[in-house]
Amino acid sequence: NLLPTSEFLNILESRAPGSLVRAFDPLFMFGALGKSVFLIIKLSSFENAFAGMLLWEESMAQDIGPLFATATFLRDLTPEAVFTDLTDRNKDARVLSIGGQNVLLYSFFDNNMLIITDNIETLRTIIDRLTRQKLSR
Repeated sequence: NLLPTSEFLNILESRAPGSLVRAFDPLFMFGALGKSVFLIIKLSSFENAFAGMLLWEESMAQDIGPLFATATFLRDLTPEAVFTDLTDRNKDARVLSIGGQNVLLYSFFDNNMLIITDNIETLRTIIDRLTRQKLSR
């Protein structure tokens, strides 16, 4: 049996807003690319996911940060550390940086998919692969 996204977040004792969890499709992928870790979550409601992610930013690092390769940097997380906007290769993302080190990033690939990772190169690779897959269909 596959573990639904909502149950995964429940096991992690995530404080993600209920509207966000409901905006997630049950299907998600948790994987690694080299030393970097990523989550790809399908969406059932982009509008609720977008607003929910902005709300979840306050606790996301504590909720899911330990899953990522940058977890050691999260020990130095201060209340002043906040997500900021980033545009990379014409793709908007939100990034949490500590001491100049990106520790958590997320971006909407499209209105149906959210990518959360700990490395900008991993985000680029996933976006490139998803774009190629989409174009080959």
